Amino acid sequence: MASLEATAAGPTATLPEPNIEGPIEVEDVDDGDSAVGEDMFVALSRLSDTTSLNSSVRDYKYENGRRYHAFREGQYVLPNDEAEQERLDLVHHIFRLNVGGQLFRAPIGKNIQRVLDIGTGTGIWAIDFADEFPGAEVIGTDLSPIQPSWVPPNVKFEVDDAEANWTFPPDHFDFIHARTMGGSIANMDKLLAQCYEHLKPGGWVELDEAEVWAKTDDNSLTPEHGMFRWIGFLDEASTKMGKKLNIADTFKDLVGTAGFKDVHDDVYKCPIGHWPKDKRLKELGAWGLLVTLEGLEPYSLALLTRVLGWDRLQIETMLAEVRKDLRDRRIHIYFKV
Repeated sequence: MASLEATAAGPTATLPEPNIEGPIEVEDVDDGDSAVGEDMFVALSRLSDTTSLNSSVRDYKYENGRRYHAFREGQYVLPNDEAEQERLDLVHHIFRLNVGGQLFRAPIGKNIQRVLDIGTGTGIWAIDFADEFPGAEVIGTDLSPIQPSWVPPNVKFEVDDAEANWTFPPDHFDFIHARTMGGSIANMDKLLAQCYEHLKPGGWVELDEAEVWAKTDDNSLTPEHGMFRWIGFLDEASTKMGKKLNIADTFKDLVGTAGFKDVHDDVYKCPIGHWPKDKRLKELGAWGLLVTLEGLEPYSLALLTRVLGWDRLQIETMLAEVRKDLRDRRIHIYFKV
């Protein structure tokens, strides 16, 4: 996580400390347990001017069997259909699990008044925040109007493009939150400048992001593995598109350059798979494996077909290798978050 403060929210909250130093201890397993199958998972279901929810905004585009946003068509490479919404809610769960169930780390206090959630997705973070802070006015913005209609009275959603010029008053928000913006922002300097302009003096910005680059402490993932090559292709495609996915490690410098003070960069290792020995990390890794498997197709389809010119067969062949690597407990993958 790249954020502006390492302090936990609430005086009694106990959060896991950033764990980037030192390797994650691996649980001993038999060779016969090196693969984790699908059966281990339980199926989980569940304008510059702000645009009104008219028919054109909901005139979704379909491509490779997935549904994509209509407003500012093509600006965002991930789909917005029901399968992707379920994945986004899983991502929300993992981010909360990673920091002991909390929604944020900034020390915003209990009397916060106005909050902005950029790229709100399904709106789950904004809704949870509004429930926790009923006295705050929470606005969630996104290119897709996929948020639920039954929400707390203090939260509202707007179809808007965070890259366009904001229409909010200056010095308006007490807290601005953004999560997993990699691949959706062409100019982070402009986004942060607008955050600075529209944040009240003394307000807080928190950016939560995962590095889109798989790592291991023991070199168990090599350049020959499908997982390693797949992430390389995503990085190549997103860079060519002008909206790079792997931006988390740039946040600390960008935030400081934008003029913010008291900048903290809290980094955690988020394992992918059941291989960690530590109980908390094992649970986190199980969820991480599920959400990564669910994310292979949505992250691949638009980027690899639109930018690199791949066909569906090439993508499915590549992803078959990636799935095999992800389920192999001898490969101890983690992402920095």
